[in-house]
Amino acid sequence: MTQTPSAAPSPTLTTPPTAAPTATSGDFDYTIVSGDSLWDIAARFGIPVEELASANGLTLDSVLSVGQVLLIVGSTVPPEDEPAPEPTIEIDNPAGTGWLIPVAGACIPSDDNQMPNAPREYRAGIHEGVDFFTDFACVDVPLGTPALASKAGRVIRVDHIYEPLTQSTLDELLAKVVAQGFTDTASLDRFRGRQVWIDHGDGFITRYSHLEGVPDDLLAGATVAQGEVVGFVGDSGTLESVASPGVENHLHFELRIGSSFLGDGDPPDVVRALYTDAFFGE
Repeated sequence: MTQTPSAAPSPTLTTPPTAAPTATSGDFDYTIVSGDSLWDIAARFGIPVEELASANGLTLDSVLSVGQVLLIVGSTVPPEDEPAPEPTIEIDNPAGTGWLIPVAGACIPSDDNQMPNAPREYRAGIHEGVDFFTDFACVDVPLGTPALASKAGRVIRVDHIYEPLTQSTLDELLAKVVAQGFTDTASLDRFRGRQVWIDHGDGFITRYSHLEGVPDDLLAGATVAQGEVVGFVGDSGTLESVASPGVENHLHFELRIGSSFLGDGDPPDVVRALYTDAFFGE
């Protein structure tokens, strides 16, 4: 859960794609694909990013959508260099739609290392949730950022009392999981740090991990509304919380289904499609 992100945010299906701007002679249209950013597109076609944004009524902070069409103005690179749009992925989402992304204004990270099933070799395991980091989730996620309940539900765990990892404890945990070749349940719980769990019924539970703190009045057994603040972003449970406190602040979010998690065992493109549907589908 502590993989440092290394890629720019991916476009996410936050809204239906906007209509294409009208091209004039010498200009052409470009269709957004997964992994694109304004900066990447501007560099590919040799135009200033500010001009690209202005020509399409965008700002440098705008979140792009897969399938959205941009007008490319003043490029000397021929339009045939444009990559083909990615095919639509058919999914059967057991979680359904209507889940709130747990950091206000965030998008789904583009780096697959921040998504479920990513390897975590340092602890001989895999990642079971989505990590929301500053600059890689379309918004800043600094220390203390509110973590929001993804749906209404009942609080079944809230860590008001938390014992931070020490170097000796961390060394013991790492030695254990590497020796046994997998991350056992108890060790994984320690690596998640301070947590809040919410039961949404029908076998669905969400977990909010690596928290710095939790609201004083949030108690186990309480009912929370969708969007209610249930914790505050930190780095508890991460390797860096011991070695370099403050450099790994992020929210680790899990959408659990029974004893598993959404996307368990699925390839990265399907995992991304599942969470896009859960957070932004209709």
